[in-house]
Amino acid sequence: MQKPTITDICLITRDLDRSIAFYTEKLGYTLKHRMPGFADFAGPGVILALWDAEHIQKTTGVVSQREEPQGHNVMLAVELDSPDDIDRMHDDLLARSVDFYDAPADYPWNARCLYLAGPCGELWEFFAWYDGGEPGAVDAPSAQKSVSL
Repeated sequence: MQKPTITDICLITRDLDRSIAFYTEKLGYTLKHRMPGFADFAGPGVILALWDAEHIQKTTGVVSQREEPQGHNVMLAVELDSPDDIDRMHDDLLARSVDFYDAPADYPWNARCLYLAGPCGELWEFFAWYDGGEPGAVDAPSAQKSVSL
C-alpha cells in the first residue's frame, strides 16, 4: 500500500477574509486560489488552505466546531535555518503587528522557537535547531512497525 503523503493543510475558519489578510499581509503567503468559501496559498512544501466553516458544512455536510475552541487544536511548525533566523522572523512579524505568546526563547529540546496564534485558532511554531541537531532521534529501521490503515 502506498504511504499517504500530506499535500495540503486545511484550516477551518469563521472569517475567511480576515484569515486571507493574515496569511498574505502578516505571514507573506501568496494567494493561489480564491473561490466562494475557500482559499489556498502558494508556498514551499505543503499547500495551506482555508475553508469557511459554514461553506464546508453546506457543500460537504462536514460539521466543524460551532464556536472557536478554547485553546488550540492544531499546530503548524516551520523550520528555519538557524536560531538567528528565529529572531529575524520575530522582528519582521512584530513590524507587521503580529502578536506572540512570548519573545523567541531557547527550549530544552535544543531549539530556539517562537509561538503565535493564527486567526483560525491554530498555533504556529517557528523553530530552528542548535548545533547538534534534533535530540531523541530514533534509528528508523528499529522504529518502523507495520501499520494497517
